[in-house]
Amino acid sequence: MADPTPLNRNQIARFVGNDPDAIRAIERLFQVAGQLTPADIATLTQLILDNSYAVGAADNKAEVAQADATDAKRLADLLAMAPIRETHNSIATDYIDLNPNAPHFHQKARLSWHQTEQTAEIGMEYGVTQQIGLEYYARVENATGVTIPKGSVVGLAGVGPGNVLSVTPYLADGSSPRSEELGVMAHDLPNAGEIGYCSVWGHIEGINTTGTPVGETWNVGDILYANPSTAGAFTNVKPTAPENVIPVAAVLAVDATDGAIFVRPTIEQQKYYGEFTKTGVSTSPAVANTSYAVSWDNTEIANGISIVSGSQLTFVQSGLYQFDLTLQLQSNSGVDKNVIFWFKKNGTNIANTARIITVSVNTAYTPISLAEFFSLDAGDYIELWWQADSTNVALVTVAAGGTAPNNYPASPAAIIAVTQVQQ
Repeated sequence: MADPTPLNRNQIARFVGNDPDAIRAIERLFQVAGQLTPADIATLTQLILDNSYAVGAADNKAEVAQADATDAKRLADLLAMAPIRETHNSIATDYIDLNPNAPHFHQKARLSWHQTEQTAEIGMEYGVTQQIGLEYYARVENATGVTIPKGSVVGLAGVGPGNVLSVTPYLADGSSPRSEELGVMAHDLPNAGEIGYCSVWGHIEGINTTGTPVGETWNVGDILYANPSTAGAFTNVKPTAPENVIPVAAVLAVDATDGAIFVRPTIEQQKYYGEFTKTGVSTSPAVANTSYAVSWDNTEIANGISIVSGSQLTFVQSGLYQFDLTLQLQSNSGVDKNVIFWFKKNGTNIANTARIITVSVNTAYTPISLAEFFSLDAGDYIELWWQADSTNVALVTVAAGGTAPNNYPASPAAIIAVTQVQQ
């Protein structure tokens, strides 16, 4: 903060009139004012007043001097109480022109013009240069314990000190939600709580874009996905479920050291699914007209849905789910038998979900199919229940058979496929 600017002669004259002696006296006062404390000024003023009282019988000129001194005292008091005026190195202007051809080098906090990209750019930490309007970054913290290399695909790992996102190299194997993928590191980010920049949209240059580190060959224009096998890496091979499919970038230039990509993560809503089968020994109702839960033996494929307690299909996320079910019954007598299947949610019957089938041909197989939609909350579970008016009926699995090329796979007693159709 700078000292107040001293008054010039014209300004002093407005206070004391055009008396040259008074003007010079005030000027001399300002010369020493910057060295005086408020206490010094008060003492000086009192001395002036005391002296002026002692010469009360002086001529009119002395009275004028006394008045001038009083005015000076008031002015000094005002100056002492006035707020210190700040000096701002700012410019009030309508626009700023950047020289597009000016030679320069990048450094932190420097604004310049990028002639090739036709935009202004700002120098930042770690040698990162942000091209205004063409690139966007997230401020992130490394909490992994090791350096995260430039060009690594990273995902969210919590929030660090100062409410900064913590990141870790992202692995797209399905173990983490795809919504946790964030972007690509714009520079090497050391550990020890260092904070830097993650590109969420824009160019990254100076990285290896050959594909060699992951055993691939990349070409200009290739779409790069988050790698499901190597954390932090890319792949130009589209993953498939249960792996996460996240297009992250496109290859702009291929080189082992000076390659370039354009980052644009495309994160779709996560959809959950599962297919479960019953392949164990044949199951007949132990007692007629008694309800039993159908148990599941195998998880063929699943993401976000799991078998709990044998019969409960449990969901980690809310949403609208479609259930497609096929059952295989076998009659053990030639008498008509009525079999009923229905769904329960969290242990309670779901209205209007029952299906009834009559089986009667001895040893014959009878299939039955069901399809339903259920809106579920996270943590809900669905069960399939059944009962029959006879014990001479069973859910049966038929083993694989035949001889190649006429062999065939096993036919499970029950198959249920669950698909999330809406979040």
